[in-house]
Amino acid sequence: MKAKTTLYDLLGLTPSATEADIHAAHIRLVRHYQSGPHGLAPMDAENQIKVVKEAWWILSDPARRATYDASLAPTRPEAVPMQAQAPLAELMQPLKVEISDVKWTPGRIMLLTIGGLMIVGMVIQIFFSLFAFKSAGRVASGEVAAEAQQRVIAAERRQMYGDLSEQEIAEQEAAARQQREESVRNAEERRREYARQEEERQRERALQERSSYADRVSADIERAEEAARRKAEWDKRQKEEAERRADMEEQRRVQERVTRERYRWQQELQR
Repeated sequence: MKAKTTLYDLLGLTPSATEADIHAAHIRLVRHYQSGPHGLAPMDAENQIKVVKEAWWILSDPARRATYDASLAPTRPEAVPMQAQAPLAELMQPLKVEISDVKWTPGRIMLLTIGGLMIVGMVIQIFFSLFAFKSAGRVASGEVAAEAQQRVIAAERRQMYGDLSEQEIAEQEAAARQQREESVRNAEERRREYARQEEERQRERALQERSSYADRVSADIERAEEAARRKAEWDKRQKEEAERRADMEEQRRVQERVTRERYRWQQELQR
């Protein structure tokens, strides 16, 4: 399968694609790599999105596209017919130079001019071929993705800071960084203060719990003492009541014995 070496190939388009086709291909491919069944790792999919955005960034602008098409034209197969290869090979043969008296005729001057232009054309063609080969290598190796990422970062900075100079941007970033550090310090101080207050609250709760426990123990002791005192009083009353009933019972028995004796003596006297 032929490898994709041009930005048109990356977008799945031909060099004759319209601007609307380029925008549609860009949106379609970005959506495909973001949520479609591409089967790539997240990092590889992100790199593909960056490459697609880089290709769209170049081809969506007419001036950048024209420059890219101009650099791409010498590398297309249809731009170099097979018949032109033989003269080019002949031109590359070593030249034999003989030192002799040169007569600068108009024909010789014209031939020298044509030869010089052909050599210049060859140099230009080699230069653009190397440039196209390097661009294809950069696309394949991920350099375009890295540059696209740098451009995205630069665009985000322009969107964030507008037309500020680098010094002003650096000052704002330094101020923002200092503000973040100050926020972190304040948060750390608030955390420490909260920890200290929480420790004090726990200590106070512990003291209150110990005081409450002591109060409960004292109250339990007092209730136990009160219960023991009441029990002692109740036992005393029960004992006194038992002694009183015993006395009454003894008095009743004595009274009954006296009554029986009196009755018996009365019976004896009546006889």
